[in-house]
Amino acid sequence: PSPLVTLQKAARTDKLVLLARSAISLAPPLFLALRQICFPHDRPSFSPVRLSHTMANSQTGPPTHIFDPLPHSRPDGGPEHENGAAISALFAHGGPGTTVLLRPRSTYVLYSQIDMSHPGTTLATEGYPEFESGNQAILETRGEKESGAVRMFNLPRCALKRVHVRGCRGWGSKAPTEEEKERWEKEGRMGWLEGGGALVWMGGPEAHEQIVEGCRLEDPRGWTCVHLVDFAQRCRVVNNLVGPSGQQAPGPWADGLSIAGGDSLVAGNTVFDATDGAIVLFCAPGTVCTDNTIIARERNLLGAINMVDDFPFDRDFTETRVIANKIKTEGAFIRVAIACGPTSWNPWGPHHTLVRALSLSVDNSNELTSRIRTQNYGGHVLHNLIGPGQFGYGITLSGVDNFTILGNSLAPHTRFAGSTHRFYPATINAPPSAFVRQWADRGRVLNSEVQEEFVEGELQWVIGIEPEVGDKLEYEAGQVGLDARGFSRAGEGGLAMRGARWEVSSRGELVLRKVEGKVDQFGQGEYGKGRVVWSSGRVGGSHGTVEEPRLDFLLDGRVTLRSHSGKGDVLWDPTSYLVPYLCHLPPPPSVPPPTAPQPPERWLPHPKLILRNQQPHVQIKNHEGNLVFSTRYEWGNEDGWTLKAGQWIAVAPRELRGVDEPSGFEEEEQVAVPPPPPTRQDSHGNHGGHFSRFVRDLNTSLQSHGVSVPSLPSPGPPPPIPLAPPPPLPPPAKDSHQHSSTSPPSHPN
Repeated sequence: PSPLVTLQKAARTDKLVLLARSAISLAPPLFLALRQICFPHDRPSFSPVRLSHTMANSQTGPPTHIFDPLPHSRPDGGPEHENGAAISALFAHGGPGTTVLLRPRSTYVLYSQIDMSHPGTTLATEGYPEFESGNQAILETRGEKESGAVRMFNLPRCALKRVHVRGCRGWGSKAPTEEEKERWEKEGRMGWLEGGGALVWMGGPEAHEQIVEGCRLEDPRGWTCVHLVDFAQRCRVVNNLVGPSGQQAPGPWADGLSIAGGDSLVAGNTVFDATDGAIVLFCAPGTVCTDNTIIARERNLLGAINMVDDFPFDRDFTETRVIANKIKTEGAFIRVAIACGPTSWNPWGPHHTLVRALSLSVDNSNELTSRIRTQNYGGHVLHNLIGPGQFGYGITLSGVDNFTILGNSLAPHTRFAGSTHRFYPATINAPPSAFVRQWADRGRVLNSEVQEEFVEGELQWVIGIEPEVGDKLEYEAGQVGLDARGFSRAGEGGLAMRGARWEVSSRGELVLRKVEGKVDQFGQGEYGKGRVVWSSGRVGGSHGTVEEPRLDFLLDGRVTLRSHSGKGDVLWDPTSYLVPYLCHLPPPPSVPPPTAPQPPERWLPHPKLILRNQQPHVQIKNHEGNLVFSTRYEWGNEDGWTLKAGQWIAVAPRELRGVDEPSGFEEEEQVAVPPPPPTRQDSHGNHGGHFSRFVRDLNTSLQSHGVSVPSLPSPGPPPPIPLAPPPPLPPPAKDSHQHSSTSPPSHPN
């Protein structure tokens, strides 16, 4: 007969007690049952488990417990009447290798987190069901001051598998009012816990080969669903369904997966409706982040995959690889898909030029050398798919060294749009774009290999972009190109603005359309539909469609609209009237490539193209801030117009300024060439045109501030535009070491 049958038939004698003690020492899994038989009036020190629910892997192996939820779990229940404490006790008494299996479809209310206590322990649902089956056990955190559900900190080879873990924050996409908080808490919606930790806390310096696999993790009360804590090695976070997590900006937001372990694997996870970072890589050197899917469905997300933090490995992203992940939106907004470098995420500050890390190495001569690290270094971002949906930015690089960004692509129906008003006036970031790297002269992208789709621009604090579109887009040279199908560096659908959209028509004109009819959640209508409120017109007044018209803002500051994908005939060149003068202007400054981040006083200025949904619709400035083109020369106080000493304004001929409310687009007819400009006497005479009114307003404003300004003379006609630049002076003699001060500067390349 079995030991249990023998015990049940025996009388309660000293012999029985000795036999029970012997059985306990030989078979630890029988401890609870034997104690209940031998000492029925004694209260066990931790929650009782029926014998049929406790199995030994072998006579000497670690135990496996099948744990039923306690019927009346309460905060002060201890191991007997609180699920978290009871499960923790099973791990504590079971020792290394203990497995606790939870009943399928059962809910375990936790008022304290489960502590796995020993290495090699496992918490899972019995039968290891997938989440889609609906059979996973559910852990719910209900402690007033407890945000964690499972803790396996600093324990090697621990595992959490196939369990549904609920944080029970319960606030939805936005934070509630104080009245709602009180009401919701009574309904079991526990809310955000200030200072709360991770829902699942794993990793740590002594941890290795831990696993979180096949779990459903949602609604943490603290800052993240999973935290793989600093310096853990060879851990796996795989095939989990994570989210929602936190409230969208202004928060309190939360991460999906926060990874600070090295040489680990983050793969096959689906993270949806996180609000801070869906997957955050805290350096994590050697870690592979691959085949994950990130979705913003009902909550806006700051960053999908973040490589921006400089701790805990002192900026070391060596062999941190982000490969073949999918990032998309299904109704919400992602501010940045993959952010690389600290100043992608934070505003630039003087501390970004200070020494933050020191790397020591032995060179070929066996001498110890040092290298100052001021950038995140060594990461790889390869073959990720961004879209479909709406984003602020795709991949941004600002504050990186020796990064590799190759093979990343956009899905069809992907658009980059948003309002940049929060950047002003401290910084002028590049407008929404798919692939943007910091200007080379800033010294914040060094020694990196990037795919050719990247454009350069100012980048800092890109998460400041807002989901709604704005009234103005301010591009710097090289940042925008737009074709007749609506494709640009901002994805598909033209260039989005509030209530309007910039397009290149099939007839070779830059047009501003009013958004009309059915619109999406971001206020954008169908491309090519809507009334045209402004058009650039066409050179020569020709009619008919044009083959592959394209608008480009070139690196030298010229804006051109040309056929044949920007390589054919010129259809519109708004600064062509200045060509004879431009060669006399000093060339833009240049500096050798820096080797470290540069302070703002060393940043080079760049030409700008400003697009607006109201007049002036188009403005172009050269690198010195001089206005070389505008569709109108009137500004209101709300435009924030400034003119610094030494700057000038060039007034473009009226025929280049386009036409308001053009006709004929509905019938696919060519827009008529704007009428010839009125006589100079009407435009610039005593009654004043647009520009003269602006000058008078400027004069009045100066006088109102006590600045003495002589009376303006009656302006005469503008000087004639020369047909060609004057011939250059002869070159200096060969033995001359000084250039003539009157020699015109060479035309910039």
